[in-house]
Amino acid sequence: MRWTTALGVALAIQLASALLNASVMVSAPLITASAGVPVDRIGYYASLQTIGTMWFLMSGGALLRRFGPLRMLQAGLLFSAIAITFITTAWWPLILLAGLLSGIGYGPLPPSSGEILARYAPANRRGLVFSVKQAGVPVGQALGGLIVPAIALAIDWRAGIAAAILFLIATMAATQRWRSEIDSDRDRAARISPTDMLSLRHFAAPLRGMRLAPDLPGLTFAGFAFAMAQTCFFSFFVPYLTADLMLGVAAAGFAYAVLQVFGAIGRVGAGWWADRRSGRVTLVWLAGGATAALLVTATLGPATPWPLLLAAAAFIGVSAVSWNGVYLSELAAIVPREKVGEATAASTFFSFIGYAVGPASFAAMVQLSGSYRLAFLVTAIFPALGCLVLLRQARGRL
Repeated sequence: MRWTTALGVALAIQLASALLNASVMVSAPLITASAGVPVDRIGYYASLQTIGTMWFLMSGGALLRRFGPLRMLQAGLLFSAIAITFITTAWWPLILLAGLLSGIGYGPLPPSSGEILARYAPANRRGLVFSVKQAGVPVGQALGGLIVPAIALAIDWRAGIAAAILFLIATMAATQRWRSEIDSDRDRAARISPTDMLSLRHFAAPLRGMRLAPDLPGLTFAGFAFAMAQTCFFSFFVPYLTADLMLGVAAAGFAYAVLQVFGAIGRVGAGWWADRRSGRVTLVWLAGGATAALLVTATLGPATPWPLLLAAAAFIGVSAVSWNGVYLSELAAIVPREKVGEATAASTFFSFIGYAVGPASFAAMVQLSGSYRLAFLVTAIFPALGCLVLLRQARGRL
C-alpha cells in the first residue's frame, strides 16, 4: 500500500470523528437549553468524553492486537455514532452518558492511526504526514461549524447531529476495502475478554510506557498542556461568543469554523516546518502561541468588531490548534517502530488528562466567578509551562 492511501484512510476517519464531535459542540446552546441546564455545563460532557477515551487507551491494547488498527477505527466510529444518539433525548443524565461512551469510541483513534502511519509514512515526511492526518480534526470541526447550525436552524438541532452520524457511518463503510491489507499482521490468537477491559492492572500501563524513551515524560507533559488549551477552545468558544459576546448561534458557528479552517492550515504548515527544522522547536513556538491565544481571547468583548473577532479566531487556529501532528510524529520518532502504538497510547493517555480536566475546571471557574475571561487567563498558565519544558528539551536546536 502506498503511504498516500494509508494517509487518506486515517484522514477520512479522523475527519468523520471530528465532525461528529463538532455537531455536539456547536449545538451546545440548543442542546443544553432543551435539557434545561446552563450552557457552560457542556464542559462536563466534554470531560466525561475524555475519561472514556482514557479508559480505552489504558485497556484497549489487546483489542488492537487482536483485530488490527483499521477494524478498531471502524468499530470506534460505530460505537461513537450509537452513543451520540442518546443526546437526542435531551435528558441530561443520558447526554452525560453519551459523552462517556462516545469517548470510548474515540479511544482507538490515536494508537491505531499512529500505528498505520508509522508503518507507511516516509521518515523524511513523518511530521507532514501526521500533521495532515491531524488536520482532519479542524476540517471536521469547521464543517460542523458551518453545516450543523444551518441544519439546526432550518429543521432542528437533532437533524444536524443525525447528518453527522450518517456521514460517519458512510466513512466507516468506505474504508472497508483496505481492511485486509492494513490489518494483515493482526494477532488472531490474542485473547480478549470483557472482564479484562475492566481490570485495574491497566492503570499501570501508561506509567510503564513512559519508560520507552528519556524524552517521553517531558513531551507528554507538553501534550497535556496543549490539550488543556485546545479543549477549552473547542468546548467553550461557541458558548463564550453566545453568552458573553451576544452573538447568535449561526454567527458563533461561523467564527468557530474560521478557527478550525486556520487550525487545519496551521497543522499542515507546522508539520511541513517540523520536517525541515525540528519538531521540538516547532512545538516550542506553538506552545508560546497557544499561551498568547488564550490571552487574546480573554480580551474579546461585545464591542469587538466582527473582522477583529474573526482575526482572533484565525490566530487561535494557527497557534493553539496546530500542535497535534507534530506531537504525534515526535512520539513516533523517539521510540522503535514496533513500540509506536504502545508509546502513543501511554503518552496520549496523560495528555488526555488535559482534555478531561480542562473543560471541567473551566466550567467550574465560570460557575464560581461568572467570568469566561478569567477562565481563559488561568488556562494560559498550562501552555506557558509546557513551553518551558519544551525549551529545555530543545536546547541546542534553536
